[in-house]
Amino acid sequence: MHYSIILNPTAGNGNGSRVWPGIQQQLVENQVDFSMQATKDETSAAYFARRLATARHATETTVLVIGGDGTLHDVLNSLIANTPAHAQQLPLAYIPVSKLSRFARAYGISLDPAGALQQVLAAEASEQVHIGHYHDAIKDNDGYFLNSIGIGFDAALLNQRNQASKRQKFRWSRLAFFSRATAILYNQQPFQLMLNGTTGRLLSPKAYIAMVANHPFTDSRIQLTTTGGLHENNLDLIVAERRGWPLTLWQLHQFYRGRLASSRWAIHQSGTNFHLTTTSLEFCQVDGEPMGNRFLDMTITSTSYPFLQQH
Repeated sequence: MHYSIILNPTAGNGNGSRVWPGIQQQLVENQVDFSMQATKDETSAAYFARRLATARHATETTVLVIGGDGTLHDVLNSLIANTPAHAQQLPLAYIPVSKLSRFARAYGISLDPAGALQQVLAAEASEQVHIGHYHDAIKDNDGYFLNSIGIGFDAALLNQRNQASKRQKFRWSRLAFFSRATAILYNQQPFQLMLNGTTGRLLSPKAYIAMVANHPFTDSRIQLTTTGGLHENNLDLIVAERRGWPLTLWQLHQFYRGRLASSRWAIHQSGTNFHLTTTSLEFCQVDGEPMGNRFLDMTITSTSYPFLQQH
């Protein structure tokens, strides 16, 4: 087995570069066959993955990502987009360098780099892990996500979290959450959302939270639902409407405590196919990365990709 490593040295506020020497030493001591490429900018990870996907490999190869969920997202999408038709997909493995990794928590990957590496080396066979796929009919583009895709409040909140974590060590305390959440709601207008899911077509005229999640964790410490997971085929759709400040604050309280999905004040559906349409420009995110403001005519489905890692 050969491990083609894609390292993001700036991930986790530079933690990627700090953990690499220890990982390299363990690989050498265990006589592991590996090569490493370090990213230099935001496009490097996708570029390295594209080269790996189109190359002919003399030995079995696993792509090992050392970085954050954003790096893993870029590598996954590039591998899928560039793997030739009928060619075998290169399995992925992941060593997170940030405590904020939602995918690591959902998959059961150790947040200690040494522990995550041992999970990689101990794996004997790859397994199919469920991920999400989206197609935007307006922009005619496709993509894949490991964690979630969100519109409105969820997208703005994750964007603020990411910006804050780049500037300082991030702690999502209750006070910090409600401070950011109320600031977002003061500036955000509810939007009209048409959704087609497991119960047919529904119109939500004053939506402000709309997200489709691949696993229960909306943050490294907030569990969105008690159902679903990376080894189940279903995605979770959660939609909430603005209903006045007292009830909205209660919804935020439920969101923070991971109980919004089971609340009577939210729509929660589990399924493998959803269609979302908006009539206004809304801020969107995928795996915590901003997609910008866009009109939405999006189909979201469940698919899978091989991972070679114990959990």
